[in-house]
Amino acid sequence: MDPSQQWQYPQQGQPGPQYPQQGQPAPQYPQYPVQGPPTQQYQAPGPPPQQYPPQYQQPQQPSYPNQPYSAQPYNIAPNSSVPYSGPPAVPYAAPAPVAPAPRSRGNRLLPMLVTAAVLLTVMAVAVVVVALNKSKKEPSAGPGAAPTSYSGPVDPCLVGTWNQTSYQKLVDLTGTDVDKREGIGKVKMTGGGKRWTIKADGSAVEDDTKTVYAGKDDKGRNINATFSGTTDWALKTVGRQIEYAGKESSASVVISVDGRKAGTINLEPNLDPNNYTCVGDVWRTSNTDDPDSFSRFDRVK
Repeated sequence: MDPSQQWQYPQQGQPGPQYPQQGQPAPQYPQYPVQGPPTQQYQAPGPPPQQYPPQYQQPQQPSYPNQPYSAQPYNIAPNSSVPYSGPPAVPYAAPAPVAPAPRSRGNRLLPMLVTAAVLLTVMAVAVVVVALNKSKKEPSAGPGAAPTSYSGPVDPCLVGTWNQTSYQKLVDLTGTDVDKREGIGKVKMTGGGKRWTIKADGSAVEDDTKTVYAGKDDKGRNINATFSGTTDWALKTVGRQIEYAGKESSASVVISVDGRKAGTINLEPNLDPNNYTCVGDVWRTSNTDDPDSFSRFDRVK
């Protein structure tokens, strides 16, 4: 108990405590207001029962209407123990969002596979079309890998008889008597009909009795060249080139302009080498100075 609240005994010579007589009202003690919400008025309880000597009465605790229970709180001496400290409140955290399930790779790969298949089909068709166009145009024979070694002067693939099935060349008539009279100049001609017979020793015969070429000059006129005669040759193959050595020739060509005979030209052997390829029954040649020129020969069986 607080020392200030202990009972004080009277000293000698001082009057003792005055006790109430029977029939007199009980002494009144000061009331202690209770700290609470300003809107509530504390109702003091009735006078406590008389005790002798008087003791300090702990004021009753008010009961609040919002308390979940009606029992009176425990009377604990102030500062009698360390206040209870509970664990800190953990704030509520919303659950992490669930990531959507990934789409199946198969569903994404299917359109890609279909597109790739379509592209491959288109490319295959394009390759076939290009190959067909090249076959129709008869591209010139360019230099390639050296053929298999052989002992004779010519490539064994060339030995045999060959018919010219296609031909293209820029023919230059400049300076000839026909050109001086007609002013033809250079004409790009196509045609065929020539025949070659080649032997293993390199001897060969060029037969022009059925050779016919045709084209248009710069003036738009139709120019025809009809050949006749034959030429004897000595051939030699080196790498992918044919070298010519002329012997005798009786070949000539008649030039016509729009169906009218313009003149005749006697031919001399042309000794310029040609590039060639020979695979199976097909032999192709091209001029070294004119990559657009070519001749195709098919083997006569």
